[in-house]
Formats: sequence, C-alpha cells, structure tokens
Amino acid sequence: MLGRDHDNEFGAEPGAARAWVAQELGSGVRFERLPGRVRDPATPLTVYRARRFVRRFSPDAVHLQDSVVNDVRLIAASGAARRAFALTVHDPTPRAGNTVRSHWKWRLRSALIRHARVVFVHAEVLRDELLSIERPGGAVVVVPHGVEPAPLPLPPTPSLLFFGRLSYYKGLDTLLDAMPKVWHRVPEARLTVAGEGDLPEHPLLHDARVAVRHEHIPEADIPDLFAGATSVVLPYRHASQSGVGSLAKRFGRPLVATAVGGLPELVPPGTGRLVPPEDPSALAHALVELLEAPELVAEMARAAAASAVDEVSWRRVATLTLQAYERYLF
Repeated sequence: MLGRDHDNEFGAEPGAARAWVAQELGSGVRFERLPGRVRDPATPLTVYRARRFVRRFSPDAVHLQDSVVNDVRLIAASGAARRAFALTVHDPTPRAGNTVRSHWKWRLRSALIRHARVVFVHAEVLRDELLSIERPGGAVVVVPHGVEPAPLPLPPTPSLLFFGRLSYYKGLDTLLDAMPKVWHRVPEARLTVAGEGDLPEHPLLHDARVAVRHEHIPEADIPDLFAGATSVVLPYRHASQSGVGSLAKRFGRPLVATAVGGLPELVPPGTGRLVPPEDPSALAHALVELLEAPELVAEMARAAAASAVDEVSWRRVATLTLQAYERYLF
C-alpha cells in the first residue's frame, strides 16, 4: 500500500491509518506513506524513495483511487505510467456543497480514466453517470462497498442514526425538518447525529431527544452507534454510493434513504424504505412506519444482514475485483 501520512480519513490522528490496516489485514502488509505535502522542498527525494519501494515490490498492476489527483506524488511514485493500472472513481460528478476540485485536477482525473485498463465504480447508476461525462479507455466495472456482516440486536427504544461526514448534500436539514412529524406519532423516538464536518444551524439540534457528536468518530465507537439505532437514515440530496449504508447492512439495520444515485441499490425489497429527496413529510412517514412496528423492523433487520452477505461482503468484493484484474490487467 502507498498513501499519505496525514491520516485525514481517521480524524488526522497520527498512525491511525497504519493501525487500522494492521488490525484488518495483519502485520504483513507493506505500507509506505509519503510525508509532507506536494509543495514541500523534499518532494523529489520523497518520490524517489517511494518509487524504490514500489520497484522492490515489483507489482504486476497498480490500483489507484481517484483522489490521487490531490497529490500527484502518489501517481509518480506508483509507476502507473509504466504499468497497467486500475482506477476507482467514487463520485463521477461533484456533490452539492462539496469542495470542487480545480480545473487541472479534473483534467488529470479524466486522463487517468482514459488510460486505465479498468475503472471501478460502486453502483450501476454511477457506471451510467461516468460514461455520460467521460471516455474511459478500458472497461468500467461495478464493485460495491465492502463490509463484514456482524448483525447486532435491536435497541429497546425507537432510535434513528444519521452518521458520517456532514455535508450539505447529505440532507441532515431535511431529516431535522421531518422530526416534528415523527415525534407527533412517536414522541419517545431518539435521534443521534454523529460525524465531523459542517453542522447546519437548526433549532432541533438543541432538543433533548437529539444527541450530537460533532467530531470524527473513532473506528472503535462505530459498532455502539449502530447498536443504539433502530434504523439508519440517509436523507441525501445527491449520492454516488454510501459507505454508511453498507455499514447499516453490516450491523443489520434497516435503511430509510432517498431514491438518488446508487442508494436504491443499497435498499433491496424488504430491507428498508426509499423516499424522494428533500421531502420531510415523505421521510417522516417512512420513519414512523418503522418506528411504530417493531416486528417489521426486526424482519427488515434480518433481511438487511442477509443482503450484506449476498451483496456487499468482502468475499464478494474480493471476487469481483480479482475477476476484473484477471480479465483486464494480467
């Protein structure tokens, strides 16, 4: 593995990424990390050392994430220009409220898409979206977000969870607007909002029935968050796919999600409800339906956990990825 040392995906906690990789994959994984930033005076030496690391490993193929355009040192060090490479594209188009990459970064990403032997996306709708705006030179293959199924018992109190990085496109304000209608029918319902990012100004965030953890959530705390939820809510305005949705399936939680992007592929029949985006009334109706029916929720929870095994387990992700490597790279 080749990455950067900022650990931003882990709350910028030094060493957190390496510790997570060791926990998930064991201590035998080679993990080289580039220190500093692109404009550092030491960049040429940093890239040289990383390229030596890659050459010693002598990979048959390179698999890049599209975020490498934010640090071209990773592209140079990987040797992708001299080898067949794969590319994962997470969001074919930018999501509302997210930071928009500079023009040259989008051009660089387009160049990577054109030269990759295989491009991975996380949903069929994203494949169509990518093909509508880019011209891939190789195959485009759908591989879902992966999780390891670990279903948890449902909590005794009706509770909702909104989890993940807070961004405008994720529609937290729509969920908060829906809560008065939820409380009218289920006054004891609880809502937990957990994640770092831009927390909207909303009076309901101060309601005693709303718990807010406005911070990066350590990996060790995630199971407890899901254990306390009857249902996980994805009220997104736009979406590609959702790692949070995959986590909900992992822990056996019904999803109430908007019918945008790849989210419908996360909610097969019997595992949750789909509603229109930016519609607090429709969202409240779906949430009340689940919160008022413990037997229905329990049935959906079992179906969600079963769908994780069939659709998004790491074994299936690995199988699909290796099949694509063997067909297009080796």
